[in-house]
Amino acid sequence: MKIGIAQINTRVGDLAYNKQKIIDVIQRIGKEVSLIIFPEMTTLGYPPNDLLDNETQLRQQKEMIYEIRDIVRSTSKDLKVVLGCVDYNDAEKMPSGYMKKHNAAAVIGQDIQMYHKQLLPNYDVFFENRYFEAGKGPLVFTAGGQKVGVTICEDIWDDLYETKPAQQYANKDLDLLINLSASPFAQGKQQKRLGLLKKHARNLQVPVVYVNQVGAQDELVFDGASMVVDKECNLNYLAKSFEEEVAIVDLEAETYDKSGYVHFEHQEKYGSLLEAMKLGLRDYLAKTGIKELVIGVSGGIDSALSLYVMSQVLEPDHIHAIYMPTKHNSDLSFQLSQQLADNLGIQLQIGPIDELVQGFSSFSREHLHKEPQGIAYENAQARIRGLILMNIANDVGGLVINNSNKTELDLGYGTLYGDLIGGLGLIGDLNKKEVYAMAKYINGKSHKEVIPQGIITRKASAELQDGQVDPFDYESVSEAVEEMGFGATPEAVSSKYPISLEDAQKYQRMIKRNEFKKKQTPPIIKLKERSIGIGRLMPIVQG
Repeated sequence: MKIGIAQINTRVGDLAYNKQKIIDVIQRIGKEVSLIIFPEMTTLGYPPNDLLDNETQLRQQKEMIYEIRDIVRSTSKDLKVVLGCVDYNDAEKMPSGYMKKHNAAAVIGQDIQMYHKQLLPNYDVFFENRYFEAGKGPLVFTAGGQKVGVTICEDIWDDLYETKPAQQYANKDLDLLINLSASPFAQGKQQKRLGLLKKHARNLQVPVVYVNQVGAQDELVFDGASMVVDKECNLNYLAKSFEEEVAIVDLEAETYDKSGYVHFEHQEKYGSLLEAMKLGLRDYLAKTGIKELVIGVSGGIDSALSLYVMSQVLEPDHIHAIYMPTKHNSDLSFQLSQQLADNLGIQLQIGPIDELVQGFSSFSREHLHKEPQGIAYENAQARIRGLILMNIANDVGGLVINNSNKTELDLGYGTLYGDLIGGLGLIGDLNKKEVYAMAKYINGKSHKEVIPQGIITRKASAELQDGQVDPFDYESVSEAVEEMGFGATPEAVSSKYPISLEDAQKYQRMIKRNEFKKKQTPPIIKLKERSIGIGRLMPIVQG
């Protein structure tokens, strides 16, 4: 049997756009295959979150499914299309007061059958119990003379659940198991997915087809990498990562095992992280219609990495980079900022802010009767820079990119309404050690010094006072701080990493004390299984 893999990039809430994408695929390959499989929630886009409470849109989505059925009928009487969607019963209510809904797969042929997702993830960035009721059992349909079983995403991630949706097909004389997914990227996740597919292929003794969404939505990146595993557990087909792909796969054709490609992806850590960052930014701009980016450049490693990623997504004349020195900034910072901009072909604007800082100090003395000193003086510089960046964004209709890394965000080492401003954070899921490693990776793969070596080797500094350097040994603390940010104890990290228990306890206090700052940071492109963002629900006030 020949099947169609429709690894497409949808837009949340844009029914017309998504419908046309679906129809284009059907018209392109529908006469050549017996079955076309789309990702989870293709009709509405994933994750729709509170858009699921828009009952008018859900009814429009149902009409859309019937329109697609008409397209399928006119394409081939033998064609089946499996489409992620929302099924609902407007006669019944959930405890929330909204009508009962299911995360569903519509099997569309001459008629329509519905499968309801049974395992609803309710952790990290997933809130499906808030919106859906779990399905009750399996669905088997026939395509190309083959008996096909349906699962949706979490249904195959069943190790910690009592219900095992895939195993419900064990006595169904199945020929093929399919899984519709919207599985967000996290570094190393491809290997986990492949392991799951091989487990189910082995247990059921049938091929398993996994079709994943590609593209980005807010802070989530979906990497695609759809797969077909045969009943001998060979990886027969692997779609592109971070790109759309529509492919025809012959399940009976001889091929070779492509598992090595997934192993390579696991080893090529910074390559996949970089591609995820680029896709996250590219889709954020495309789906919001924003065409201009604004960034403050300091001569430091964080803004250098952010600017590089921006340069891979937008043409230079749409990137507005500005260097805003004070008397505390060294000549080296300017030289490195200019060298970086020249390497990337970006014009660097220069805007000294000493007069603005002096003006604030005069205002403070005259009206507040106090000379700004210490942190107040340092934060004033950061906030003046933030004001300038936001004004540039207003002028060009653009988006300010935030330069904070995960270590700084965890520790609260940033200024609210200053260097924590922005509409999107590109590097906020990389700890400081990884930021340096990413810069080295970029230079290595480019076979030239794209990010100046002087930026990589200099001591990190906010340069808000003369001779200032960051008060952390990032090589030692970055990973420990990241783990404590998600619950690791000072005792555990001090025994694992080269930091003292006293320092670990100090960092833990900083993490807790600065939780309020994390609530006010911009969306951060999610690169790992545990990230600062919508999946982190730490209380601001805690013991």
